[in-house]
Formats: sequence, structure tokens, C-alpha cells
Amino acid sequence: MRTLNYIFSVTSILLGVALILFMLIQSTEFNIGVAIGIVLVLNGAVRLWFAQDDH
Repeated sequence: MRTLNYIFSVTSILLGVALILFMLIQSTEFNIGVAIGIVLVLNGAVRLWFAQDDH
């Protein structure tokens, strides 16, 4: 279960960063795509934090 959490957290962070970069390339304004990217990065970070406590 710990390995699966690591995989999901890293995937979420990478997808979030990719989405943020893609949306910033498309337009310079803050929109829902950037917000979703930020949420994905935060989700990955929280998942990674709790994966360390998983036994």
C-alpha cells in the first residue's frame, strides 16, 4: 500500500505541474485549469506526507 501511495502522489504532482505549465503557456491569466493543477500538486504532496507514516 505504501508503494501505491508513492506512485499516486508522484503522478499527481507531475500531472499538476504539467497542467499548470500547459495552462500558463496557453494564457497568462489565472483560470480553472491552473487551480486544478495547484490542487493536484497539493493532493500529491499530502499523499506523499501520509505515505511516509503508512506501515
